Amino acid sequence: MKKAIAAFLFLVLCYSLAEAQQLIGGRAAGMGGAGVAATDDMSAAYYNPAALMRSEAKVFETKVDLGAAYTDLNTLGKVLGDSNDPSKFLLDNYHNNLNFNGSLNGIVGLSVRKVGISVIPFLATNVNKPAETLGGSVTAGGHYDAALTLGTTYSVPFLPASLDVGVNLKSINGINGTITATQSQANSFEATGTQTYGTGSGTGFDIGALTTVNVPYVTKVAVGAVIRNIAASYTLGNTSKTAYMNFQTGTTTFGAETATNQTVNLDSSTAVGAYTVVPGLGLGIAADIEMTKTDTNTHIGLEYPMLLGLLVLRAGVASGPNLSLTTAGAELNLKVFKLDLVTVADAKNTGLTNTVVDMTFAL
Repeated sequence: MKKAIAAFLFLVLCYSLAEAQQLIGGRAAGMGGAGVAATDDMSAAYYNPAALMRSEAKVFETKVDLGAAYTDLNTLGKVLGDSNDPSKFLLDNYHNNLNFNGSLNGIVGLSVRKVGISVIPFLATNVNKPAETLGGSVTAGGHYDAALTLGTTYSVPFLPASLDVGVNLKSINGINGTITATQSQANSFEATGTQTYGTGSGTGFDIGALTTVNVPYVTKVAVGAVIRNIAASYTLGNTSKTAYMNFQTGTTTFGAETATNQTVNLDSSTAVGAYTVVPGLGLGIAADIEMTKTDTNTHIGLEYPMLLGLLVLRAGVASGPNLSLTTAGAELNLKVFKLDLVTVADAKNTGLTNTVVDMTFAL
């Protein structure tokens, strides 16, 4: 058993390909995305599957969490809603000047006696279209993971510590809708473009570990590690066709379809993290180091309970070569029900509004 644990930890520390860590779940999002060792609810299905073994829920837990980054929420909803027919989106917005980026992520999950089932979406969109034309580009898509989270706990002989090991078995479902259109030189109400739409599925898994060391009469220190998106990919069945759009008639005529398959490989990432509470102050401190294929990012956060734990305030930062986030959040903690609100400032894109809303019910 000791050899198996040692081999697992060696794999965690050496596997360093990457996909950047998201802000999912009210607690971790409020602390700058530092969730590898701090998570203790269904958001463990994203940050570290081993952390679900530390859930305070004795019987079951449900969570609904949504994070949205957008320049205009109404546009975000319309683009994602028309992802299977982006030419319709261009027709509906002929008069509008659109330069838009947005994304949605989150988790909807249920755990029963620390066995979790969850859906985790990662969706993004980009629109670039001048006013009074059908010419422009629309891209909407991403994937959502359906995850089964399993784990177990081992005691560590002769030490005041225990080791949790967890795994996510994931069904990955992808969606893609794009169009690039050019306005007709003869008629400003017409445009021709290539529209592509596709869906597909695949598989992947995550594996994580978490240990908590008790310092008698002082505090506890939790240390965790996780590898995400191991052997993770999905294959899109894309259909491409020429689209002839006419704003005056409000119609789109399509040419012959061309079918192709596209395999999307999700880069894996490794993250290690720690969490502890400062003795006498009750101040929680969390920190993660995330290693992606191209970058190394840090996530650092604080949390402070008030009013006998009824209210928890949080703040954090996430930084790296292409990452600069400042987060602030608050949690209403009624034990069986928790409500978290988090706001995020993105120094790399100051025009984005970035918000996380999280609701958890547990017994």
